[in-house]
Amino acid sequence: MIPDAKLISQTLLSAAAEATTISELGKVISENLAPLISHDGFMLRGVDPITGAACFLTKEHGYGASFYRALETAEVLGHDRHTLTNLVSKERLATVLGSDPRARRHSLQHLEMMNATEVGSELRVALCIKGTPWGLLVLLRGRGSRPFSPADALTAGRLSPSIAAALKRYLAGRFLRPVRSAPPPGVVVIDGNDKIMAVTQTGHDWMRKLVPDIEAEDRGETFAHIWNIAITARQPGRQPLSRIPGPDGWIVLQAQPLDASGSGGVAVTIQSASSDVLLPAAAVLYGITSREQAVIRSALTGLAVKQIARSLDLSLHTVNDHFKAIYRKTGVNSREELVASLSQ
Repeated sequence: MIPDAKLISQTLLSAAAEATTISELGKVISENLAPLISHDGFMLRGVDPITGAACFLTKEHGYGASFYRALETAEVLGHDRHTLTNLVSKERLATVLGSDPRARRHSLQHLEMMNATEVGSELRVALCIKGTPWGLLVLLRGRGSRPFSPADALTAGRLSPSIAAALKRYLAGRFLRPVRSAPPPGVVVIDGNDKIMAVTQTGHDWMRKLVPDIEAEDRGETFAHIWNIAITARQPGRQPLSRIPGPDGWIVLQAQPLDASGSGGVAVTIQSASSDVLLPAAAVLYGITSREQAVIRSALTGLAVKQIARSLDLSLHTVNDHFKAIYRKTGVNSREELVASLSQ
């Protein structure tokens, strides 16, 4: 018997809370979708909840690093009608792409990638909750399999909020925890042609944290995050910052052009995510209000409850109520635990 969408939604939320890695989360989502939408492979791409920059990737039996780079380039430059941003903006959460060039629904470059990897049909699903994108799911069928249908796209679109909720729950369950064994900041420098020019030793240490479960020494896979944030850094008006869930806590990537034109080399810094970087994203993940954020910021500076109340012009009772609400939303049990989770 094929389970219904409601049952799959409930199962996904439960499984996401128990998943220990991004790779495991991807497999759980794929396995739960298979009874309704069969597929031969998948790619799950998460995005930073504030900047929209890619923050993780996991896949199975799918495209390689070249597709991921092309996807991110299209996302940043807006050269594709089927990016996460475009799907969300048009409120069309799922779309089918085929390998038949007569369809003319996607680029020649993408057709070449599909043909090179024997992909016959692709279903892209924007993972979105009330207009906020959390990621992109790409389901794949091989050349010999039945292509995805409009009915498959309709089913995927209906499941999009449930998959996004599972992704959000996974991230929220791992967000507030201290970073362990963090090396000093690392730096990777790439030139205007995206060639890796230099990597500090700590940069190599951080790269192993970014892709801990990579199966092979694939340079394209290893440096995918670096190239993607560098593309963002070259675009005026975009924030080249991504918060990435690592095995030991949250990592932040930040990029800066090496020249004023923004078209040349880029320096990418990799380090532990500090409290000022984590807090805005935590607010989105847990629904923390602006006043509650102010209370947390004050607590991070070491102020006592009375001092927080005085600085924010609030009563002691109100400040304590804010702390209780924060604990309830985030799942921490004390102020000490909250501060430790958001501090370096």
